[in-house]
Amino acid sequence: MTGSVWILGGYQSDFARNLTREGRDFAALTREVVDHTLAESMIDAADIDVVHVGNAFGEMFARQGHLGAMPATVHPGLWDTPATRHEAACASGSVAALAAMADLRAGNYRTALVVGLELEKTVPGDVAAEHLGAAAWTGHEGAEATFLWPSMFAEV
Repeated sequence: MTGSVWILGGYQSDFARNLTREGRDFAALTREVVDHTLAESMIDAADIDVVHVGNAFGEMFARQGHLGAMPATVHPGLWDTPATRHEAACASGSVAALAAMADLRAGNYRTALVVGLELEKTVPGDVAAEHLGAAAWTGHEGAEATFLWPSMFAEV
């Protein structure tokens, strides 16, 4: 690894909120996160060279895929900025950050915006548990469990 990578700022939305009950969707969440992150970082959107978005379950919980493009969709200053979505279950945000660091260290870009987005309070709990179960090895891990992840963590 060569070259230093600096994180200039960040923002975390309130996990206790239920954006669905607030009538908000991925676009609203993305706008909130991008706007606050840019403000905290004191960076103008026009100075961002690449965007990396971490998301695991957009299609399942909100029928919204292609989230790499969402930051530019809600923030005009990011139009024409290359963007990618990364899926790695619970590590999606970390993988997005690592991909951005690789881009920066390779000299491909000077600045990167990394955004982690999940919207999981859109369905009843049993359906949510089923959706999250897709991150396990289907047919091999926790097949007998009603709620996969509590069952899996109990095994650890």
